[in-house]
Amino acid sequence: MAAGGLSPLLLSTLLLVVTPLVPRLAHLLGLRWPLWLRVAWQVTAFALLTILLQQVLGSPLQPHYRIGRSGEQFWQQIVEAGWWLIGARIAIGLARLLVVLEGRPRETRIISDLLAGAIYVATVLAIVNFAFTVPIRGLLATSGVIAIVLGLALQSTLSDVFSGIAVGLEKPYKAGDLLWVEGGIEGHVVQVNWRSTQIATGQSNIAVVPNSIIAKARLVNRSAPTPMRGDSIEVRLDANAIPEQCQNALLSATRACRLLRANPAPSVACTGLQGDGAIYEVSFSVESSEGLANARTELFSQIHRHLHHAGIALALAGAATPPQVTVPSLAQLLEQSDLFGALEAKQRDLLVQHFRPVWLQSGDRLIHQGDAPQGLYMIASGVAEITIDGPSGPRVVYRMSPGESLGAIGVITNAPFSASATALTTMKAYRLDKADIATAIKADPALAVSLDAVAQRGQAALRRSVATPDDAQLAHPDMFLGKLRGFLHLLGT
Repeated sequence: MAAGGLSPLLLSTLLLVVTPLVPRLAHLLGLRWPLWLRVAWQVTAFALLTILLQQVLGSPLQPHYRIGRSGEQFWQQIVEAGWWLIGARIAIGLARLLVVLEGRPRETRIISDLLAGAIYVATVLAIVNFAFTVPIRGLLATSGVIAIVLGLALQSTLSDVFSGIAVGLEKPYKAGDLLWVEGGIEGHVVQVNWRSTQIATGQSNIAVVPNSIIAKARLVNRSAPTPMRGDSIEVRLDANAIPEQCQNALLSATRACRLLRANPAPSVACTGLQGDGAIYEVSFSVESSEGLANARTELFSQIHRHLHHAGIALALAGAATPPQVTVPSLAQLLEQSDLFGALEAKQRDLLVQHFRPVWLQSGDRLIHQGDAPQGLYMIASGVAEITIDGPSGPRVVYRMSPGESLGAIGVITNAPFSASATALTTMKAYRLDKADIATAIKADPALAVSLDAVAQRGQAALRRSVATPDDAQLAHPDMFLGKLRGFLHLLGT
C-alpha cells in the first residue's frame, strides 16, 4: 500500500512546491498576476492536491497515515500541513479580493490584516491537531492564560488597535483631510495606521495621536463635506449706538473684504445686549481653511475702518458709556488721505469749500471705464467696487472703503478712466469737479505746485487711486509728471 501510494504522494509534494513558485517566477519574468488570477491559481492547485491526498490519506480532515518505509509518515504529515497552508492562503486571498472589489483598501486594511492573522493562527492549530495528531485542548487552555497575560500587558496597545478598527469602519476622516482634534491639535491627516493617526500641524510638526484618544475625542473634519470653511467673529459695540447703524457698518465691512465668499453671503446678528455693550456676531465663509487667518485679518481691519468712519465706538468692559468717536469731517478725510494729506492745511481747506456731498444707492455708477474724467470722489461711508472690463467680463481689482479717494489721478492727468467704480452698498461721498480744481488754483496758485509735489510721492500713492489711466504712466513717472504739470498750467491760465 505504501508503494501504491508513493506516486500520488510524490505528485502532491511536487504540487506543493510548484504552487508558490509559479507566481514568483512570473513576477521575475516581468509578468504581473492580478490578485484574482493568483487566487484562481491557488484554488486550482488546492483542488488537485485534495484529489491526490484522497488517494494517499483518504479525507484530509481525517487522514489515515500509511506506515511504509522509514520517514514516510512524516512525509505524509508535511504534505497534509501544506494542504492546510494552501487553504489558508486561499481564504486570505478571497478576503483581500473582496476588499479590492469594494474599492476601499485603505479603510479596511487593518481588518484585512487582523483576519489574515486569525486565519493563520487557526491553520497552525489545525495542522497540530489533524496533521500531527496532537490534542490541542491543553494547548488552548495554556494559550488562553497566555492571552490574558498578554492582554493585560498590552492593554494600551490593544486599545489603540481596536480603536483603529473602529476608525477604519466609521471613516470619519481620511489622509489629506484637515482635522481638528479636541485638545487643540489641528492639521492635515498624513497617515492612519494600526496604532495612531499622524497629523501635520501648521507649525511644520507631525502630531502622533493614539487611536484610543481619537475614538474618545471630539473631532471636526474641516474638509468634509467640502473644503469651504465657515467661521464667525464677535464684536462688542457701544450699547448706546443705534443697532441699525451698527449692523450697516459691519455689513459694509464684510462687503469690502475680497477674501470672503459671496455665497453664502456674510451675515451680522445681534446676539447679546448688556449695560456695557451690545454683542454682534459676524458670520462668514472662506474657500478653505488655509485662507482663514488672512480673511480674519482683513475683516478685522475693515471693521475697524468702517466703525471709525461711522462714529461707532467699541464697548469698554465695565463702562456704560465708552469714549465717544466722532464721524470724521471732510477736512479730516483729506488730512488722512494718502493723496491730499501732502497738501498744506490751508490748501486742503480751500479744496474743502468746493467739495459737495453725494449719496448713492447700491448699484449706482460713480465712474465708467473709458469715460473722460469730470470729477473725483472722497468716500465717507460705504463700499465701492473697482472693476476692469475684459474678454470674459468685468474683473474685480479692488474694493474701496471710507477714507479713500477715487478718480483723482484721472482728473489730474485728464486721461480716460481705465476702470469702473460701482457702489456695493449705500454710500456717502464728496465730489470735487475738475472745474472746481481750476477755481481753487486761481485762488491759490501755489496749489498747483503742491499738486505737482503730490505726483512725486511715488507709485504707492498713485495705486491707491485705483482709476489711474494705465500702468504705463506708473512705469514712467517722468512722463506722468510732465503731463501733470502741463495740465496744472492749463488749469491756472
